[in-house]
Amino acid sequence: MKKIYVLILIIFLTPIAVYAWNDCPYSLVNDPFPGQCPRYEDTNQDGVCDHSQSPSGSSSNNSSENRETDRNAANISSSDIQNAKSVPSENYFLVPLSITILIIYLVTYLFYLENRLKRDFFYKIWNYVLIISFLVTGATGLILMIVITQGITSSWNLTIDFWHAEFGIIMVVSTLFHFHLYWKQLKKVVKA
Repeated sequence: MKKIYVLILIIFLTPIAVYAWNDCPYSLVNDPFPGQCPRYEDTNQDGVCDHSQSPSGSSSNNSSENRETDRNAANISSSDIQNAKSVPSENYFLVPLSITILIIYLVTYLFYLENRLKRDFFYKIWNYVLIISFLVTGATGLILMIVITQGITSSWNLTIDFWHAEFGIIMVVSTLFHFHLYWKQLKKVVKA
């Protein structure tokens, strides 16, 4: 019966994860030159990062739109660009990442219930996910602390902040799975 519930959850959650991802990791829209992140790419030479444009917008630009974009990009001062780079983006992939991790957990749990995965291997997978996410979150947190306290501003600030938050999400979700895996031991600790 547990297998059926797990399978139903996987079926209902998969479409959400498929449609949730966006091309720009910071959810920027029409990011002008020089761009707010190290992934800035302008293959069509319109002065706007290709990752921040919608696919229809990037292919249907005409020359008058390109001239308007160039004028807007020229009006941005270097202090505006520096201020934009120092403010981290608040758009993280909380829901899509959580749902994706949940689907992966449910698939591996289903394999475990069907004896396709051994118990030790199943537990090791999720222990390693928790350990790696903890280490990356801690390391990027220390880097961010040094960068912020020393007043270092660079285009890497957004990237480090983004990955710190993403691995923090993975760590929290995998901690919940850890509680599920070690529920009996946890109950003994709480009762004592």
